[in-house]
Amino acid sequence: MKSKFQNEKIYYLSFVPPSKANRVKINSRVFSKTGKRYIVPKDVSLKINKAIWELQNQNEDKTISKPVEVEIIFILPNKRRRDLDNIMKTLGDCLVYAGILEDDNLIFKQILEKIIIKGMEGVIIKIREYNSKNINRTIIKKLKKYKEHINGD
Repeated sequence: MKSKFQNEKIYYLSFVPPSKANRVKINSRVFSKTGKRYIVPKDVSLKINKAIWELQNQNEDKTISKPVEVEIIFILPNKRRRDLDNIMKTLGDCLVYAGILEDDNLIFKQILEKIIIKGMEGVIIKIREYNSKNINRTIIKKLKKYKEHINGD
């Protein structure tokens, strides 16, 4: 697939990964970053591993260690409610475990889109270098003025 962006990489998943919300919280004190412990159900774990495997098989490049923007198109088979930002959390982790991104905090911009195509499912992931020069400076100035107004400065 030819991309309109130079150095854009495109990856595909044959299914939509499960949401990060599909974990079961258990009450116990453990030594972790957040102090919370979760159990990932086996079926969810298998789907996450399948997503990592599919991404690894498409990755022929070095791990990306620079800021990126991602455009993700979720193709869904029906109108069942799905929370895209929770699915994106799982997908960000999969991109790291597959060796595509060094860390998911390198995603500086994300565009998420949901398309319903009856009976079809999958994900199209476009990754390109983040260009901070495209930031609208006028809107940043308006934010500064708004903050000054709110803070009474």
